[in-house]
Amino acid sequence: MRKGKLILAIALVLGSLNVNAGVPAKVKPTKNLVLMITDGTSTSLLATARWYHRYMTDSLDWALNLDPYICGLVQSRLSDAIIPDSAPAMSGYVTGVPSRVGNLSIYPEPHPGQDVLPTEPEMAFHPAETILEASKTELGKSSGIVVTCHLDHATPAACASHTAGRGRAFDIAWQMVSNDVDILFGGGNRYVNEEMAAELEKAGIKLHRDDYGSFKSIKAGKNWALFGDSDTQYEIERNRDEQPSLSEMAVKALEVLSKDKDGFFLMIEGSKVDYGAHSKDVAAAVTEFIEFDKTFGKVLEFAKKNGNTTIVVLPDHGNSGITLGDAHYRSYSSKGVDSMFVYMKDYKNTSSTLAGMVGKCKTPEEIKAVFKERMNIDLKPYELEGVIAAINRTESDYMKISGSWNIQSVIASIMQSRTHIGFTSGNHTGEDVFLAVYNPNGQRPSGIITNTQLNQYMCRILGLKTSLRALSERDFSKAGDVFPGCTLSVNKDGSYPVLTVSGGGHTLVIPAWHSKYTLDGREISTPHPAVYMPDNDTFYVSTTLGKLMK
Repeated sequence: MRKGKLILAIALVLGSLNVNAGVPAKVKPTKNLVLMITDGTSTSLLATARWYHRYMTDSLDWALNLDPYICGLVQSRLSDAIIPDSAPAMSGYVTGVPSRVGNLSIYPEPHPGQDVLPTEPEMAFHPAETILEASKTELGKSSGIVVTCHLDHATPAACASHTAGRGRAFDIAWQMVSNDVDILFGGGNRYVNEEMAAELEKAGIKLHRDDYGSFKSIKAGKNWALFGDSDTQYEIERNRDEQPSLSEMAVKALEVLSKDKDGFFLMIEGSKVDYGAHSKDVAAAVTEFIEFDKTFGKVLEFAKKNGNTTIVVLPDHGNSGITLGDAHYRSYSSKGVDSMFVYMKDYKNTSSTLAGMVGKCKTPEEIKAVFKERMNIDLKPYELEGVIAAINRTESDYMKISGSWNIQSVIASIMQSRTHIGFTSGNHTGEDVFLAVYNPNGQRPSGIITNTQLNQYMCRILGLKTSLRALSERDFSKAGDVFPGCTLSVNKDGSYPVLTVSGGGHTLVIPAWHSKYTLDGREISTPHPAVYMPDNDTFYVSTTLGKLMK
């Protein structure tokens, strides 16, 4: 009898489980898809942000806008590693192809002895079509990118460029220009040179540079609005008269893109959550994430009113292992929320900006005054000595701030010590990342899925009929295979390599990373730019060009 009851109890438990966990095999496509990335966000940051906001607003039941829509976890893995770099992490989402560190939307080169997933040696360095590219060419949808980093940074670059090295800013920017992205809001004025600006103008894309007023006046059409030389300002210290917030940019993008009767694909990134985590700057990380959550709330309002929009939200990877409570937080169970956030409520700047302020100080008294005014911190004698010792030491790479001795890392450490919010490192971490999805039909993934499965879900939501693999082979084939019997030569003396194809009485000139070419002196174009890979000295071009040489 007892055995029978036990079997029945087990059956009832199993029956209550979601046996359909994973990615739905069939979904009803929605006209619009918004992919939102909170860069470098460990799941524990969500709890930290909740408690910080509750403390700041004295609203102890406050919840994130995201909370009701969290539905699972995603394994964000590379082809040869379990802790991702941003470039291949995002590439895995938008192409379905796991790749290697630094790779942007390409098939990976094998890594013998280390690969954790199967690779295809014959496809190494081959560009992999992205869902942004496919949604434009296959479905006629508009496309948009909204970020707070510079436009050629890893996450936005993965949507609209292909290269083995994420640091190739010139190559990436040209591809993004040539990919005809309808809306691009974010940072990075110095990455768009005058030749690129002219190309945008020819394509009917209006470029707004550091012009908040002009940005606010955008109502329709193709527009790029860039703020700052590199990244936009942190939300905690943003000049409200000079730059828009992430949520403002997202709302403006939705306003414009929603005018397209065929729909749109929009990628929104809270880019600088990652910056704060790398430097162990809890104030920067938390306030950037809260702005990201506010942005999700605005997008959710649009989606519910629109009725035909799916929103997919997740980090590309964890970062720094943020924890509510560090090794020095004694008697933690007997302390209230005030013990963690009483200092943090007075932080007016990031450690990055404070490092610049302190660097201009001439005396110890001036340094103490900056800490008191901007953070309400009374420096202890040994802390002041540490600041003075590091005042001339800087680190330009934001990903290396916490791993070296420099003025910003010293300041961030002082800020963190007053909060007892800890970090395991200043590096990326390999935990599964949270997934939140809003779908008007209730069709969303659940449980634990992989980055490639997430890509499959988004392709189904878009209603793509042709696989991204097939599109990759059609739109990016080796030039030698596209032009059999022709003479191919590459000139690398200019700003970018140029492929010249001669045959059948025709001459075709193809500049790398461009989508406009000349055939016997007249201009032609393809939907995606030609890609030159220096790693295997190969041009990849659209197969449609082959028939022109016959």
